[in-house]
Amino acid sequence: MVEELTKDEIKHLRRTARKFLDDKSKTDEEKVEILFYWWHLLDYSGQVSLALNDYDVRLMKVKDKGQKYPKFSFNIQLGTDTKSKLIWGVNVIQNPTDYYQIPALMNQIFTNLNTKPKKISADTIYLTLANLNYLDNLGISALIPTSQQNRENSGNLPDDEFAIDYFDFDEYKNVVICPQNPELTLDGTYDAPPEKRGGNKIKAVYSNYKACNKCEFKEKCFSKNHRTITRYIHEVTYKVERLMTSEEGIKEYKLRSKTVEAHNGTFKRIYHYDDIPITGLERVQNLMFTIVASYNLIRLFDLIKINKIDLFSVISSIRFISLT
Repeated sequence: MVEELTKDEIKHLRRTARKFLDDKSKTDEEKVEILFYWWHLLDYSGQVSLALNDYDVRLMKVKDKGQKYPKFSFNIQLGTDTKSKLIWGVNVIQNPTDYYQIPALMNQIFTNLNTKPKKISADTIYLTLANLNYLDNLGISALIPTSQQNRENSGNLPDDEFAIDYFDFDEYKNVVICPQNPELTLDGTYDAPPEKRGGNKIKAVYSNYKACNKCEFKEKCFSKNHRTITRYIHEVTYKVERLMTSEEGIKEYKLRSKTVEAHNGTFKRIYHYDDIPITGLERVQNLMFTIVASYNLIRLFDLIKINKIDLFSVISSIRFISLT
């Protein structure tokens, strides 16, 4: 299965590959086993390269200023209480996306709290059936906006007056209302492609051919025969969408920016967690446990000062928890 390389082929290898090939501390058989292991990791992750100094990291898009290309990183998830600002869970993962990470993080939070929250809030990227079904089965309300709701709440609506953001859905009449007021009625429903780990949504298509044909803005609104609006719906997504249109839901969701998002900046600027030279998934997870424990202790003493709590009673509680 393995052929000997010619001198010319070796010459054209990258420096790291030549260094690996010339490593006398490993036999050829050991090198072959390592290469097949790397091949397995790449196949599993769907990526095309590995960091030789840390096989656990994966290529990810990062939000660092000036960072134009993906870099090898870990993905860190935080679970924070919006009232106390204490962190109840931290999870370090290899997956570059957040689509299916709520169950793993929530299971850790359940263990730490010995209870479950009534509701959680998260970014739009977590709006998957896998996450929503998991939370719904536990009776936990999800404060997760759709892309359209997210743009509306952040005041980042598009300039195009006929963008989908300006088409309102009337749930009672089951119609979509055009910015020019005509109603787009339901053409039909179809099974959408199944979501990973989550099941199927229904694809609902709305249109109004007659109104579009007579509309004076048709050249701006659509390029083909008429405008269609597609909604991907499911019972659990309806629940979340309704909650995120309520004043209470919008108000509670805005608390995220003052809690969870603030921690990421604190950890970067004060703890420099992304500059510490530690490799390996398990070691980085332990590092984050240490950082979060340090942060929580500082936050706890701040709460003691603010609320004028008796320090002795707090220490007694901590001792009791540590013993149990």
